[in-house]
Amino acid sequence: MLRGKLIFLLITIMATNFARAADLCNSGEVTVFSCQLKENKKFVSLCSSKELSAKTGYLQYRYGYLGKVELKYPSDAAGSQAAFGYDSYSRSDLNTFILGFSISNYRYEISETTEGGQDDGTTLRALLVSSQDKKHNLKLTCLDNANLTSNISTLEDVVPCDKAHEIFDGSCS
Repeated sequence: MLRGKLIFLLITIMATNFARAADLCNSGEVTVFSCQLKENKKFVSLCSSKELSAKTGYLQYRYGYLGKVELKYPSDAAGSQAAFGYDSYSRSDLNTFILGFSISNYRYEISETTEGGQDDGTTLRALLVSSQDKKHNLKLTCLDNANLTSNISTLEDVVPCDKAHEIFDGSCS
């Protein structure tokens, strides 16, 4: 009887671990956005505190392999929301949301674009990295698999408006 309960408990724990998408966020954090990149199989994650607003909590970008974060931004969680900016654009059958930040001479942008209607549309998510001199630009595409989590547009009221990107003239003000 005890052995059966232990096996059931072990299976439940394993199923819970497998049900959660793989990402770079720690337990106790909220995964706002995460995807595995098609080109290099690394992960991009936006992790936050459970309570997140423009004035409370924290938001952090992480990049790397599972178990090995290669880039964490910002390093200090205090006031981290101000380190990011967003912009969005909408018209009939097209919605785009961009979250961006800069480190040294590089600009990082996570973009999510949905074309077509809600029921029959396609959504593309990507990480864009560009150098200030425009000589080193990189676009990495998110895989649309079980490791994908996307609630990026919920950051609209958390991070400030930022029109530093060059994709479009968006609607944040």
